[in-house]
Amino acid sequence: MIKVENLYKGFDGVPVLKGINVEYEPGKCNMIIGASGSGKTVLLKNLIGLLEPDSGDISYGDRKLSSMSEKEKRMLRKDIGILFQGSALFDFATVIENVMFPMEFFTDWSYAQRKERAQFCLEKVNVIGSDAKFPNELSGGMQKRVGIARAIALNPSYLFCDEPNSGLDPYTSILIDELISNITQEFNMTTVVNTHDMNSILEIGDKIAFMYKGSLLWQGDKNTILHTDCAELREFICANTLARNIIEGR
Repeated sequence: MIKVENLYKGFDGVPVLKGINVEYEPGKCNMIIGASGSGKTVLLKNLIGLLEPDSGDISYGDRKLSSMSEKEKRMLRKDIGILFQGSALFDFATVIENVMFPMEFFTDWSYAQRKERAQFCLEKVNVIGSDAKFPNELSGGMQKRVGIARAIALNPSYLFCDEPNSGLDPYTSILIDELISNITQEFNMTTVVNTHDMNSILEIGDKIAFMYKGSLLWQGDKNTILHTDCAELREFICANTLARNIIEGR
């Protein structure tokens, strides 16, 4: 579990996160949602240690991030998998080399052990027979799958996904959502997904936190979000639905 307590963060005197309190539970897809500029990306960066909060605490289990030594933070990073928005695969490396990459830094496994683990992860995301291909030989959806395989290579307890469906067609987006949800449940990971995709929210949103202008206005799940009394959240839902209908020509 990840626990965020009274988190504040600002830049040049401008507050971006305003007293955020939220918990992210294992075995669930925990979602951070909100429009651009709501603070969700800044929150995600604080969670994974790319930014330091001005005040407040982030706890991984019973360990507070702010009180960890550098050695402890390094150990924590080994327990974190990240799926970047653009997959962030290395163009110069093959599929199997991309998935093996984090093992080279965080393990003392032999090449054979790293390769075996990489192939296991690729099978989990249904990427078979593409070990020797390069990222530019794969579709966007396949690149996301390889990105997920790399994110789970070290069998992490925590998985962070930044706009996992960005740039994907609706059908592929559904497949990626299902994959993230299935892996989360199978490995009982604490998964945090940063998204504004209403389809994803309604399909796999086990726990949802709605951000608005730096504040956390609403928490719930996919079963309650459409019945919210929060005016700002209703506006967010309607805007996403309208945009989708326009794109699909309804």
